[in-house]
Amino acid sequence: MFNRKLFWLIVIATGLITLNMTLLWKMGDRAHFYMSLVFWLAVGSILWDKQNILKQSGGKRDLLSLVAGTILIAFILFKSAMVSNKLDPFLRVAPFLSGLGLGIIAVGFQDLKKYWRELVILFFHGVPSAITAPLSEFIASFTAKSAHVILWYLGFDVMREGNYVSLPTGRVLVYGGCSGLEAMNYLLGLSVVCLVMFPTKQNKALAIGFAIACGYIVNAFRVAAMALLVAHKRLDLFKYWHDGEGSLVVGMIGVILFGIFYQFMLKKDSKISKPSVN
Repeated sequence: MFNRKLFWLIVIATGLITLNMTLLWKMGDRAHFYMSLVFWLAVGSILWDKQNILKQSGGKRDLLSLVAGTILIAFILFKSAMVSNKLDPFLRVAPFLSGLGLGIIAVGFQDLKKYWRELVILFFHGVPSAITAPLSEFIASFTAKSAHVILWYLGFDVMREGNYVSLPTGRVLVYGGCSGLEAMNYLLGLSVVCLVMFPTKQNKALAIGFAIACGYIVNAFRVAAMALLVAHKRLDLFKYWHDGEGSLVVGMIGVILFGIFYQFMLKKDSKISKPSVN
């Protein structure tokens, strides 16, 4: 039987997702664009299993919920028209606001808790990135120190002057964009997706902590590698690993490492669940 309410919710959701993804692509934020696909697919997978809730909740909305949700979606459309660069924090919080607005319209404030998993995933998709953005320069100083330690430990003649990592034949400046904060936030969000969709019996904080640490450490090695490329006058490779597809490859390394770690945690769960044989 055709459900008009569900149809329009799907149309609005598709429009909001398309709008956000189009803006990310247009602004050149490829990394966040591809990560967004992962988060939206995770939310879509959970919603697919809950479609009956939407079909059966038609009478639970009140006028306040409908108005509030509509105003929130109108605000999203208005702000989207004003985005001018990929650093606009609105691009990161828009998915969560979209999910919140749609949820309020769909089931009202009272039953919004039924969609806590979807909202948690969308929150960690971009909101932490927007909140922690002012810390990027502060974290960059620690990244410079870490890159310096890595190169020193590997036997290179390296010095650090503030956020500059210097080798005898060249140096790099570790600014906010190279701090690793973005990678840390991405892996934080990915860890939340895993914990929500594939819960583990192990320490949840351990998974989150490993994700954040993995993002930071992998980026520190990336900065150290770029310092070596500059020192060897390989500016073509430096550009590739700094702004090109190489930066996405480094991000994938962090994702793979976290995936291996989380798979290990799930395997420990399965061993705990198996009954012991006397």
